[in-house]
Amino acid sequence: MELLVGLDLGTTGVKGILVDQNGKLLAVHGEKLSLSTPKPAWAEQDPNEWWTAAFKVLKALSDHATRIGGTIRALATSGQMHSLVVIDKEGHVLRDAILWCDQRTYTECEEATNLLGKEEQVLKMVGNPILTGFTLPKLLWLRKNEPEVYEKIYKIMLPKDFINYMLTGSIKTEHSDASGTTIYDLSKMCWSEDILKALKLSKEILPEILPSNGIVGKVKDEIARELNFDEVIVVAGGADNACAALGVNVTEPGDVMVSLGTSGTVVAPTYTGSYDPKGRVHFFAHTVPKMRYHMGVMLTATYSLEWFKERFLYEEYDEINESVAKVPIGSSGILFLPYLNGERTPHRDPYARGVFFGLSSFHSKWDVVRAIFEGVSFGIKDSFEILKELGLEVKAVRIAGGGSKSKVWNQMLADVLGVEIQKPLVNEGASYGAAMLACSGYFNLDVRKISRDWFKLRETTIPRQENGELYEKVYARFRKLYGVLKETFREGHN
Repeated sequence: MELLVGLDLGTTGVKGILVDQNGKLLAVHGEKLSLSTPKPAWAEQDPNEWWTAAFKVLKALSDHATRIGGTIRALATSGQMHSLVVIDKEGHVLRDAILWCDQRTYTECEEATNLLGKEEQVLKMVGNPILTGFTLPKLLWLRKNEPEVYEKIYKIMLPKDFINYMLTGSIKTEHSDASGTTIYDLSKMCWSEDILKALKLSKEILPEILPSNGIVGKVKDEIARELNFDEVIVVAGGADNACAALGVNVTEPGDVMVSLGTSGTVVAPTYTGSYDPKGRVHFFAHTVPKMRYHMGVMLTATYSLEWFKERFLYEEYDEINESVAKVPIGSSGILFLPYLNGERTPHRDPYARGVFFGLSSFHSKWDVVRAIFEGVSFGIKDSFEILKELGLEVKAVRIAGGGSKSKVWNQMLADVLGVEIQKPLVNEGASYGAAMLACSGYFNLDVRKISRDWFKLRETTIPRQENGELYEKVYARFRKLYGVLKETFREGHN
């Protein structure tokens, strides 16, 4: 039995899955990661800890493969986007990785944007504004603030590429992750010579770009012996959201993925579309050849509920869902702005904060909790509205992430968006898409076909028109509230 591994390097943990060549899920194993915040708004991790966790995951999956009489042939990785890893000529990590959620680079973003001719010009060059989460400003911050580290840089890497390097000794990346650096030209699908020249950066420190199903190399002999691997190849893999979209067969224009996780994302592939001229949604390369996608991002989706539950609720999620379902649409007049840590789409406002609006002595805690469900759903709708403006014609919406376990939330999203919500049978996120890439790379098969063949539908949620009409009225109030509070948010940070 020939087996494949999909490995996903997230922010809070590393998860690996073992599948057969038909996509049947055979085993799942995860290891947790720690996060360092050495200063306010900073976020770092030790790449060596990633490797330790990844090794444990791979060993557990290898042992399982042996027990069931199978042979692992290939693995591919997905990973958190944008985070910066730097190594020297000996291959040693020079400092902890600066993560995607790190906010230290406001100054570098502004300086780079001005040097490149303002944001309109930046969007033309790389399809995205230069934001604090992206890789480029992190590199510029290093050059300015830690020159002794910057001078020793041999190569920069993205998180999943570091794991591939540790496995193979080969330094490579692929298009979906490269496109999230703001050093990548999406029209030419290569590193941007204009960016490098204008910002005086050396192309030598950038890795070679492969297709997402391209082969990075074989697992090194010493690692293979420890993992009991036999001639296992490592396929390049992809960025987490692109892999998650692939894993639920969102590969063609009209397909949409809604990921309802700690953060919320809306991914919509496109052949001919271009960047958002207002920079509200991202524009990246997909794991599917020559395909790009638009992506809206809300920073605190299910985390909004987790935050509230941890502090104010003792009930478990089953009871929470049952109680929320009994509250009428509109949460008895309460609105919730889900901007606990700022917001990306559509506002791009780091100063925005969470708000409960309309509270009175009449309300119960379940009115408040339902307002959280609705506020997150409206945040997802914000991205949908922008994508429609950019030409999106929705054919199918597939839902992923932990929030998809809630039937209440699925129905709410179907009603709010006015679309059918499809829930996949296998909900393993980016690791399942990575396994598809491993299959594509090893067997030299079309990754679109693999995605179609492996995807199975668990259930479908149909929108209710009468509910949708009620939600539209509440959504109009939701949209208005941010505009009223925008300047007040900023004043609170002065």
